[in-house]
Amino acid sequence: MLIRSTPRHDRRRVLSALLLLGVFACDAREDAQEGPPPVEGPPLNFVLVLADDLGWADVGYQGSTFHRTPNIDRLARDGLVFTQAYAAAPVCTPARAALFTGLAPARLHVTRAMSAGMLFGEPEEIEDGEVQKDMWEPRVGTGIPAVPTLATHLRARGYRTTFIGKWHLEPGPLENGFERALASSGSGMAQSQFSPYGIEGFEDGPRGEYLTRRLTKEAIRALEEPSDEPFFLVLSHYVPHKPYQAPMSVVEEFKARVDANADQRNPTYAAMVQELDVSLGRIRDALERLGLARNTLLVFTSDNGGFEGPIDRTNNEVKKRITSNAPLRSGKGRLYEGGLRVPLILWGGTLARTGTCDVPVIGMDLCPTLLARAGAQTQDAFDGVDLSPLLAPGGTLAPRALYFHFPHQSFASALRQGNWKLYYSWRQERSELYDLATDLGEAHDLAASRPELTGRLQAQLFDWLDAVDAHRPTRNPSPDPDAPLPERRRPERVGLRTGVSRGEHADEPSRTGAERTPPRPGPGRRSKQGQRPAPESDPPPRAER
Repeated sequence: MLIRSTPRHDRRRVLSALLLLGVFACDAREDAQEGPPPVEGPPLNFVLVLADDLGWADVGYQGSTFHRTPNIDRLARDGLVFTQAYAAAPVCTPARAALFTGLAPARLHVTRAMSAGMLFGEPEEIEDGEVQKDMWEPRVGTGIPAVPTLATHLRARGYRTTFIGKWHLEPGPLENGFERALASSGSGMAQSQFSPYGIEGFEDGPRGEYLTRRLTKEAIRALEEPSDEPFFLVLSHYVPHKPYQAPMSVVEEFKARVDANADQRNPTYAAMVQELDVSLGRIRDALERLGLARNTLLVFTSDNGGFEGPIDRTNNEVKKRITSNAPLRSGKGRLYEGGLRVPLILWGGTLARTGTCDVPVIGMDLCPTLLARAGAQTQDAFDGVDLSPLLAPGGTLAPRALYFHFPHQSFASALRQGNWKLYYSWRQERSELYDLATDLGEAHDLAASRPELTGRLQAQLFDWLDAVDAHRPTRNPSPDPDAPLPERRRPERVGLRTGVSRGEHADEPSRTGAERTPPRPGPGRRSKQGQRPAPESDPPPRAER
């Protein structure tokens, strides 16, 4: 098995890392209802299958008729589907950091994709025209700060922790609680979906071997290893992210089914989704064949919403269709529903509830939830909440708001409270308000007709940004299309040394580095005005949709 290993963790180092967050105060955590007690008997195993850029509408159980996902749909029928599940961010690095730490990207100061050289699918050199130069991105980190991760916690409880596939964070998985890792370099994509893959540190297979199939084989090998320890296995696929490549025989099948007038009509993308679906089916079959299904919780989700295609800045339309998130608005890289909503299914013999759950949840809820199901008693504070109450019939959660912050590319922050969605544009310096109960596609902005509600939710959003010490974009006071970009726009990567352990510090600590401790959860300070910040200059005209 081609999985690198590290020696067993020094338990004193683990305890030091666990104590780091233990001093934090809790806020939203105390609102959650008490969930079902951990299942008696052997410790529960966990398998997380994570897709890359799979959209909420890309699967059959959500209504896709072009994509074929029979295994995902079967898991949805037999398991518990969260119909309003959100990624913590509209791009991969911050969403993954939140998933594995339970903390909001804005609190972590990890809000941009690592090594982001693409804006909505186009090179920055092309997109960096006057449209981008009117705003300056904040300097942010791209690595997980010095906080314990889900894997760190589980490993301290005796779990065997394995990570296979796309990581896209710094430091690597071996420095974040995983004993073994495979094909998990810091890169956000493989150079090819076929061998040779161009993934650093990963041994290529026979020429032409498909990456999704190879990673699935390695995951099944990990499941087949005899062990008395409980396990936490992450299978993090590189699809359906670019490069858009799939076995030609599968692509040809979809070419024959293309409807030129349909929203979803990309045969290569559809073939990649089908390969992902087959992989999930094989993982489930392996769990059942090995007698592990009754004591294993299988989680299937995606890191962010689907990438609809590169945007033409002249008319704000998609130039080349990759997928469609309809009926949701927009896609990856934006804080509208299409960029944030993702599939989320839980399945396993320990679940007392199946069917659907309409309670809004977010990716960083998975960390406290899996820890609770493992029986972990931690005093750590999380921005996510334990979803265990929802895993029991009739279970509920106390109402809460979900917050999002993406001070890059689309320059926006957002808040969901009940059925209300507030979207704040830092470029336009104004808020939009949508009622998701009647306007899932966010087509009817109600901000002008509901000014009091808009102002209250906007003030609530700004208070939260203050509380987590969020880094915000700033307006360029003198935008010059011919001037070079200011150095401050580029994210720093200070102290993000691969191999730095969770308890060590970089030679020159920085708030943007991996050794930075994020601000503690808590009420925080109130904004001075409770209103939108005063513009530094007249905002540009609003882009047509």
